[in-house]
Amino acid sequence: MPLSRPDTNSRWFCSVALMVVAFCCIACSPIIPIGQSVQSSQAASQAKNTALPGQQIWNHGISSFIFGTNDTQEWSTNNVETSPAIQLALEQAHLTLMRSFFFDKSLADNHATTDAEINQRLKTIENSGMTCMGVLFNVYNDAFNKHVVSYAGSRCQIYEFGNEDDYNGVSIENYLKQWNNIIPQLRRLNPNARFVGPATYNYLGNHDFMRLFLEGVKKSGVLPDAITFHWYPCWNNTQAECLAKAGSVYDAVQSVQKMAHDILGKTVPVGVTEWNYDPGNPPPAYGDNADFITKFSTTALQAMIRAGTAFANQFDAASYGGYGRLDMFDVNTNQPKPQYYAIKTMIQTYRPASSSSTTQDSSSNNGSGPLISFGKPSYCFHNDGPGGPQAIVSGRYGDWSYWHAKQAVLPSWCAIQLDPGPKRVLLTWSSDYIFDYINNNGSGPQDYTIAVSSDSTNGSDGTWRTIVTVTGNHTRVREHLIDFSGQSWIKMTVTRVQPLSAQQDFSIDQINVYDVSSPVNLNDSIFFMGDSITAMSFNRFDENQPSFDTLVHTASSARFPAMVDGGIGGWDSAAAAQTIDTLLSLNPDMHYWFIGLGTNDVPGLVAPETFQKNLQSIINAVKAAGHVPILARIPYANRPAVPNQSELDQEVRALNTVIDQLTVSNGLIRGPDLYQVFQPHAKEYLLPDGIHPTPAGAIAINRAWFAATGSYFIK
Repeated sequence: MPLSRPDTNSRWFCSVALMVVAFCCIACSPIIPIGQSVQSSQAASQAKNTALPGQQIWNHGISSFIFGTNDTQEWSTNNVETSPAIQLALEQAHLTLMRSFFFDKSLADNHATTDAEINQRLKTIENSGMTCMGVLFNVYNDAFNKHVVSYAGSRCQIYEFGNEDDYNGVSIENYLKQWNNIIPQLRRLNPNARFVGPATYNYLGNHDFMRLFLEGVKKSGVLPDAITFHWYPCWNNTQAECLAKAGSVYDAVQSVQKMAHDILGKTVPVGVTEWNYDPGNPPPAYGDNADFITKFSTTALQAMIRAGTAFANQFDAASYGGYGRLDMFDVNTNQPKPQYYAIKTMIQTYRPASSSSTTQDSSSNNGSGPLISFGKPSYCFHNDGPGGPQAIVSGRYGDWSYWHAKQAVLPSWCAIQLDPGPKRVLLTWSSDYIFDYINNNGSGPQDYTIAVSSDSTNGSDGTWRTIVTVTGNHTRVREHLIDFSGQSWIKMTVTRVQPLSAQQDFSIDQINVYDVSSPVNLNDSIFFMGDSITAMSFNRFDENQPSFDTLVHTASSARFPAMVDGGIGGWDSAAAAQTIDTLLSLNPDMHYWFIGLGTNDVPGLVAPETFQKNLQSIINAVKAAGHVPILARIPYANRPAVPNQSELDQEVRALNTVIDQLTVSNGLIRGPDLYQVFQPHAKEYLLPDGIHPTPAGAIAINRAWFAATGSYFIK
């Protein structure tokens, strides 16, 4: 994409405006690797240095500041600053971070900004229940910038220096000169404030501005508290072409993260302080299409979350940006537009129920109940996985951050520093890079140990006592109950990968440690037993959120159940019955066994009597082990291309009758009716094969299990 475009400051100006600024983004880069020597986590052990004032950590480890917006130059008399209705809607949706422009002179008529106008911007942020990020627009006006920081005081604690100066003719030499001169002065005026930049018009910046900025501040020592850029991926694109670019922000963020780490030698938060689909004046009319803007916004936010973006600000709230087409609200009616609802829905997915509308420091207690490892300081050895050591306690699952090493460098270990106090803990580890729960060519470790310590300082030193030794493991998820009395550290050491691993390596997404000193907390544990539908539904990937544990934790912040996804593709009831003793030996501490079987019995028209015999043997074994089995009804399947679809549906109904009978005769808790969940939503919940769930279907399965059993976890 060319770096220059005609009429590029379009979202700022109405027809009377003449100034020009450009916006675009191109994105392609590898993810960020962290070295393999002993590493301390950036986001936990240095939380005070990296967390932004007011930032919270929400469900799945995401930053609350992902859900921000902009208040720019007002081009309409009715706008976000003058409309209480718009401010109330922002507060009710729980948007978090408002980026507000402190112009030294109005862009509309060039009058000098007054204190009353500064105060109006601050009041707008406060009335919207959001945290302030102020833009010090004119990097050359030292006196005005110092006045803003002094005047705002504690009402604004985050400032971005400049706005797309790379495209507006400010050389990198002049920008660095101003940065190095004024930022130390501003920090003295407000020691609690954070200062970020360089706010480039795309992730690289004009004339390599981003890289030169990082090299310049490395040399001067006046480091930013976060790195910022803008992202507008589309220009002269069709609707389909633009939608296809919605996820490209992932690569842009990862590229800047890597660049910052390579140059500065440490992890620095990266934020996207302006984002939307197109910066045109006006942008294409397809932005008014509710389906397009909803999909674009949702995809973009999900990509930013996966990339570990620290903060992001949609452009804009309601300032008549792009002739109103970029606004979240109609400035004529004060009514929210589809992009507002898309962002609001995402917030509802990730915002903990216990979060207040007033943001709090992310370094405070995150309210994860018995999950005591989330966000704790982590240290690793021989780990070249993206995300560094903090990846294993980030709450994220899937392919964006993990602990990784090859067989040639083993042993490799990761250690977590926990708060002292728990007498007993339950540890689970997850490797979500192979489909089946048991597989000897997957990415889970084959041989490993788990040790504890009371006196280590970095995972390497101190006295360690090995509690668990495992050889010959072929699962991708395991759990271990560990005596933790008097301890404060826990370490997992991998010594061998799976024998048929194609790359001769292993990868671990998460290590979760739960305080189960109280027996009730140990009961908050579930083994999900089933076929490929189970494997897909309970992997806790970002697109399948909220997962069951999140739903429980959202309903009751004191509870956070442990989950083990035991789905195996192709499993029918006979295979499950033959394997139940192995599963029980691998998972002796999982209290509830959520069982979803039958879909693979249907094509063979298994006799109901045989199906009943298989399930009864599973129920008997689970009960004999002291656990609680619960059966789900088989989901509805939509296979119109199959000649005997009607016959197969009758088989599903017959086997579901067996499940109903077994639930009653064994006195079981009634599980979810997945047939009724899927039948009216087959198009939305089923993939084209008519059997496996879409992400929406996986979410529906998690919600159905929660609706059926949630009261046993939150009462």
